[in-house]
Amino acid sequence: MKRTLINIAILSTILGTGMAQAGGWDRSGQDTSIILKEGSLLEVTSVSVNPKVTGIYNSGTAATGEVVPNYSFTTMGFRTDISDDMSLAIIQDTPFGAEVKWTGGTFNGTEATVTSSATTVLMSYDIDNVTVYGGLKNQSFTANAKVPLAGYTINSSTDQSLGYVFGAAFERPEIAMRVALTYHSKVSHDVSIVETTSGTTHAATNLSAKTPESFNLDFQTGVAENTLLFGTIRSVKWTQTLLDPPQYPLATPLKKFTQDTTSYSLGLGRKFSDHWSGAVTYGTESAEGVAGGPLGPTDGYSKMGLGVTYTGEKATITLGMQKVNLGDVSSEAGGGAYKAAMANNTATVTAVKVGYKF
Repeated sequence: MKRTLINIAILSTILGTGMAQAGGWDRSGQDTSIILKEGSLLEVTSVSVNPKVTGIYNSGTAATGEVVPNYSFTTMGFRTDISDDMSLAIIQDTPFGAEVKWTGGTFNGTEATVTSSATTVLMSYDIDNVTVYGGLKNQSFTANAKVPLAGYTINSSTDQSLGYVFGAAFERPEIAMRVALTYHSKVSHDVSIVETTSGTTHAATNLSAKTPESFNLDFQTGVAENTLLFGTIRSVKWTQTLLDPPQYPLATPLKKFTQDTTSYSLGLGRKFSDHWSGAVTYGTESAEGVAGGPLGPTDGYSKMGLGVTYTGEKATITLGMQKVNLGDVSSEAGGGAYKAAMANNTATVTAVKVGYKF
């Protein structure tokens, strides 16, 4: 299929980026759009997130201090044509993750880190203006936490498990239109863990954990000469994800999601010349609307982004930035005996994406 879509700063690599909130365990947003491009191509994206998340304990005077450290991740993708109708893509990304570190007051010393890494191999086949694609992903997962309030720690090994991806796209290149729907399966992990409660280290056991299934609906269309409207709707089945270690002493699980989430993003891109283009984006995700634990210090978000792309003969460079307004939430522990009101928090996201055609 001949694709003549406009080169713009779509910033798809950071549309899914969030925080340790409902859908904010997303990192990469599981972008697979490289399989729908042309020729032999290598893309590398580096994303940095600088959150400012603080609050006040229920005493009304004690501050929580900073709760979420800065973090970054890198996504790499390669694609090439196997024949006139078939293509291959390999994507290395960080689909899910979370990190909190309370630095003051009642929850001081509470820390948690959830990390994942996935290698996805995709094949595509073109049929006129339709492309179907699918493949397998090999995903790693690990989770560690320390909760001094409960006298509890958990340390896990890294588990590797398989999942799958499939999708389809419809395109009309003459109007720069594409609609693509992609499904990512949930991935089940059986992680070896060691727990400590009140100074007692328990025998190693296993923790069953799942990363959620998701749907990405990506669309773009020309609305005027050299102008593109684009967006993403991402639905994630977060209620499939539960961290409930057997020795965790508090009444609620270490981490539980109360509802699934859907996030929305919309953008407008403009090609200014053969080399330069730019875009603005807006995104939102509704809040769960319930009190969270210390591992969920925000709930929902809205965000605005700007990006610019330089396109050369072989290389393409995109620079992007987003300002994220994070939703307020009450973080609770001990059945609500300990609370922290988290409000008026933000994050700044910056990204650099480099693509090279062979």
